[in-house]
Amino acid sequence: MVDSKKDAKLAKKLGLVEEGSLYVFKEERLIEFDGELATDVLVEFLLDLLEDPVEIINNKLELQAFDQIDEEIKLIGYFKGEDSEHYKAFEEAAEHFQPYIKFFATFDKGVAKKLGLKMNEVDFYEPFMDEPVHIPDKPYTEEELVEFVKEHKRATLRKLRPEDMFETWVSMCG
Repeated sequence: MVDSKKDAKLAKKLGLVEEGSLYVFKEERLIEFDGELATDVLVEFLLDLLEDPVEIINNKLELQAFDQIDEEIKLIGYFKGEDSEHYKAFEEAAEHFQPYIKFFATFDKGVAKKLGLKMNEVDFYEPFMDEPVHIPDKPYTEEELVEFVKEHKRATLRKLRPEDMFETWVSMCG
């Protein structure tokens, strides 16, 4: 608990900006919890943070499960392997959005072919959209991927979820 009046210097140093908010520190990152303040939701959120930031798709069955996720933003990339510098950049970018945006990767040529992905290419899926957006100018750096997601993440029709139900969107209308 940080009192913003009594501990103003500490709050500023930690980057805490909203009174009454819950923040999670993971390594050097500060993640704000925008969800329902219920034990089960918070525990699920924390468990999601413990998982790897990128889920690997190795076969048809896992690809079918990926295809079933249509109510949230997701990205998928095709890489040579976990040691690839391009995969590492993708993984680092995923950490910026974990657990709110799902990142997937495949190292399987057959899975990549079904998705229409070329080596080191990443697709961005918006909620309820059948066709992904190919992120241009591959291969990408971590910064380029983060910038693309931030630029293209927008308020769209999506399923209300307890873990991010209080996330606010800045209106672009003037």
